[in-house]
Amino acid sequence: MGIKLERMTWGSWTPHKFKMAVSGCPRNCAEATIKDFGVVAVDSGWELHVGGNGGVKIRATDLLCKVPTMEDVLEYCAAFMQLYREEARYLERTAPWIERVGLAHLKNSIVEDSENRKVLAARFAESQVTAQVDPWKERAEGVHANEFVPMAHVK
Repeated sequence: MGIKLERMTWGSWTPHKFKMAVSGCPRNCAEATIKDFGVVAVDSGWELHVGGNGGVKIRATDLLCKVPTMEDVLEYCAAFMQLYREEARYLERTAPWIERVGLAHLKNSIVEDSENRKVLAARFAESQVTAQVDPWKERAEGVHANEFVPMAHVK
């Protein structure tokens, strides 16, 4: 799940740094409940946590919802990130953003409004089309992948 989230979100721009974690147990081993977006595997599927913050001012996440599938986790994460990108202020982390707008606003926009969630997730996916172009991939896989050419031994 962590790899899927990383691949989906790699290269995305957000108002401030955005940390994610996925944990296979509810004991917070990966600190998923103090990240901007945390995923915890449970018997019924996945718990999605938002708005956590570590460091000096620790804030535990709010439980956004529970979802049954990995595909749901990806959709909810994309929608959450897009809503954050569209509504947060520059340099505003998710914790103060959620405290400002309220968890109810997020639940209304993402959990309860499935059509809006899909629209937000689609906008996020569209933005990632150009964000995930690796400027070094073509060079690394091409003719110039190994630029080191040993010098001929001079006698």
